[in-house]
Amino acid sequence: MTARPMTRIRALLLVTLVLATLAAACDGTPLPTLPGETPGTTVEAPEATNAPDPTDAPDSTLAPDATLAPDTTNSPDTTAPADAEETNNAPWWILILLGVALLLLIVSFAARGNKDKVVAATPPSAKTWKDFARAGYADARWLYDAMGEDMALWRGNAQFEGTTDVGATAGTSRAEAWRELSGRLDRARDNLYALEAAAPDPATAEMARATVTTMLGVRAALDARAESRFAYRAAEAATTETSADLTAARDREVRASTNFNRAKSDYAKALTNLSTIL
Repeated sequence: MTARPMTRIRALLLVTLVLATLAAACDGTPLPTLPGETPGTTVEAPEATNAPDPTDAPDSTLAPDATLAPDTTNSPDTTAPADAEETNNAPWWILILLGVALLLLIVSFAARGNKDKVVAATPPSAKTWKDFARAGYADARWLYDAMGEDMALWRGNAQFEGTTDVGATAGTSRAEAWRELSGRLDRARDNLYALEAAAPDPATAEMARATVTTMLGVRAALDARAESRFAYRAAEAATTETSADLTAARDREVRASTNFNRAKSDYAKALTNLSTIL
């Protein structure tokens, strides 16, 4: 579980705790009473009596009845529990603090959720056509240096001698470069195709397309030059071959070399044009 879901879970737990505390504090809390008022009793207003008639003299013959005891039925109940008074003094300021804390927590949680949405909507890394141009040119330039005629001669000789696999694992500079050709060519082609698709103008798209075309042309000419070298070595070693066969193999090698150098020249022009937009 990532840190963000854990933070949200903790926030939800804290909200639940605050709500539970708020509910517990509000549950069963009576309203504050006036001083001197006893909970559970009602204050009755005194019964109004008629004023005595001043013309009537009190009857002195009637003595108060001493046998009447005061009525104790309406006296306040002195056995009320002591905690009833404690509930009247509930700390109302705690309720206010809990409410403010809950409001701040909700606002903070909503703001964090909106921030996460904005960050998620932003693409992490969007490449521009300039990025494709630089990446494609870097691999294409490496291929131009690596795909020389000496590489083709090495490949043809290795094929004839049956040391292709050995040469590829011997750690020599040409063997290492040969092993990287396919990967580098694929990366250069992909980036240049992306440059053509995202080019800001038709001229840039044409430069990218011309670089791919000439690059693939040099790769094909390299293989043809290596095959011509292999054929000449085979004709030279054969005891049944005539001088005419050897001459034909030699002419084939010369034509392959010429085609290779022409393709390499076209590739150089394409790379020069591509370098102007970097």
